[in-house]
Amino acid sequence: MPTEQQIKELAYALWEQEGRPDGKDEEHYYRAREILVDQEKANVIKLPPPPPTAKLAAPAATPKLKEAPKKSTTTTRGKKA
Repeated sequence: MPTEQQIKELAYALWEQEGRPDGKDEEHYYRAREILVDQEKANVIKLPPPPPTAKLAAPAATPKLKEAPKKSTTTTRGKKA
């Protein structure tokens, strides 16, 4: 459950964001409390990380690819490019 101080601080921030309107203090208070409670619920629902597994298998060896033939530096007329 959020603390009274957390609710008041968020309610104040909501009030400022809305341009400091008169007469909406309760609305901001209850909205702030709802936001904070929802955030706490979202944090509680998070699942714990899975347990560590045994040694991971080594990646399979990848076959070596043949090199592409080297490009000739001579032109079709026998002169160097």
